[in-house]
Amino acid sequence: MQFISYYNFRRFLERLSKDFLVYTPQFINERDYDYSLFKEGFIFNPYRLISSPRQFFTASSSLVVGYFDSKIPRREIKPFAIVGLKSCDLYSLKIQDYVFLEGDFVDEEYKKKRETSLIISSDCTSFKDVCFCLNLEIKPYPQEGFDFNLSDIDRGFLVEIGSEKAKRIWEDNKDLFEERKDLQARREEKRKKIIEDLEKHLSSLGLVPQEKLYQLVKNNHANPLWQDTALSCVECGACIMNCPTCHCFLLSDEERKGEYFRGRIWDGCQYKNFARVAGGANPLKLRAQRLRNRYIKKFEFFKERIDLYACTGCGRCIDSCIAKIDLREIFKALNA
Repeated sequence: MQFISYYNFRRFLERLSKDFLVYTPQFINERDYDYSLFKEGFIFNPYRLISSPRQFFTASSSLVVGYFDSKIPRREIKPFAIVGLKSCDLYSLKIQDYVFLEGDFVDEEYKKKRETSLIISSDCTSFKDVCFCLNLEIKPYPQEGFDFNLSDIDRGFLVEIGSEKAKRIWEDNKDLFEERKDLQARREEKRKKIIEDLEKHLSSLGLVPQEKLYQLVKNNHANPLWQDTALSCVECGACIMNCPTCHCFLLSDEERKGEYFRGRIWDGCQYKNFARVAGGANPLKLRAQRLRNRYIKKFEFFKERIDLYACTGCGRCIDSCIAKIDLREIFKALNA
């Protein structure tokens, strides 16, 4: 097992910056972190960041088709490296991969970013009150889907190499790493402790077991709870924009000085016009229908298609909801 000190890890990021746009965690307030382009310092985030990795792989707005002045050269953008992704974030990429890589059509831009990017994940050493990944049987430490994974220990990181790409990069930077077999047992102790702490926290909340979530949604399409909850919703869209598994988008056409463009922007089922068709009909006309649709998509549709929930337990939707709508409480009410 490889080990890298805090000091050498910063040097490692400096070297990566030659080939990648490196994004690392930075404080945004006393309890939250978000991504920032790496310059000099590095901060380890004990739990997931405010933003999800979705923003790196599908831009909130992008050009699909358009005309460009041939005299203006197209700038080739470096691939990116993301530091600080957590297990819940890696799980979310399974959903995004299914949508953009495994359907009838492959999104080439998404594919390129997935192939060229570098993912440096890390173990959680703490959690937020809204975190409930373990309730969905997602461990608070990554087990797959990363290039490098970092376990914070002994003023440095125990490093797990998870891909051939990462192995090649490690071989080019061996001078920054050292073999430390003595730290693996301590890493397992820290992982056991975070699970015990998270289990204790979740048990106090009385959450519904994950194996019941599918049937609770499927059997409660007509439950008045959706209408009651929708009365609080202000349709701000924070839940869908911050969700790491949401993926819906809107195609829009625009004309500028005789040139035509087709753009793609993030969209979501909580918006009133999301499901409206050209003739004006809207199968999700009511706010309660749109609220319910989100749960059907995440806990019924994806469970039937790929046997996975499209929810990571990251709690970002709970954190960002102005109306304080809590997904966990909705399931408790349905179960009651």
